[in-house]
Amino acid sequence: MLAVFLAAAASACQVRTVVTVDVADDGSGTVEVAAGLDQDALSKVPDLDDNGTSDAADLEALVRTDDLLAAGWKVDTPSRHPDGTTWVTVTRPFGTPEEANQILAQLTGPRGALKHLHVSRRDPFGRTQFGLSGLVDLRRGLEAFGDDGLADDLEGNPLGEDPAAIEKRTGQPLADSFRFKLVARLPGHTRSWSPRLGDPPVRLDADGTVYHWPALILALVAAVCAIALVLLTVGRALQRATGRAAGEPAPSDAKR
Repeated sequence: MLAVFLAAAASACQVRTVVTVDVADDGSGTVEVAAGLDQDALSKVPDLDDNGTSDAADLEALVRTDDLLAAGWKVDTPSRHPDGTTWVTVTRPFGTPEEANQILAQLTGPRGALKHLHVSRRDPFGRTQFGLSGLVDLRRGLEAFGDDGLADDLEGNPLGEDPAAIEKRTGQPLADSFRFKLVARLPGHTRSWSPRLGDPPVRLDADGTVYHWPALILALVAAVCAIALVLLTVGRALQRATGRAAGEPAPSDAKR
């Protein structure tokens, strides 16, 4: 899926792409993919509606909205931010970490830039632990976001155009014109990674914890009560032992 999104973005010269995995306390959440183009980049998007200008409507058409909607994604209308960047965002919800992993596996395919992305959940007593692990491999450059199916659709080029041609048209290396960021928002912890095209693989490892305070407080109260009972029992035993040592009659002798 991400290959389709980035094939559209590759037609521009300044692109920022952010993948965000947002996990809620109950294990549900969203996977969001956003691409931002500056004004110069937007002006180089093909004028698909033939209205004489390249604008957000052309960008939305490039993203192949129908395909994304059919795959279960929500596609937001492109919006221009105060810094002049036009962003187009697609989001897909999940109900469990297992559903999240199925969505993440579809972003770039098995040979793509995002490998083995995995949301995990553990439930030790009194807390729930969430994790995100995986690998970002940008050694192949922007083509790492392509896939075989898209390459077939685009005459062998997974980005719709040869990377060298893109660099020539934009006048700068793709590593300078393309910025990638992956964000993991886990309960209690947020972490992000921003590798550059051509960098060595980056391992992802983030953890977050939800504490179940009622259960923990009850366990603490039970532990305190247990300790108090042990101390009380030991104290009484010591009192009896001290009394016998001082010559007090044992309880059986006192009844005679």
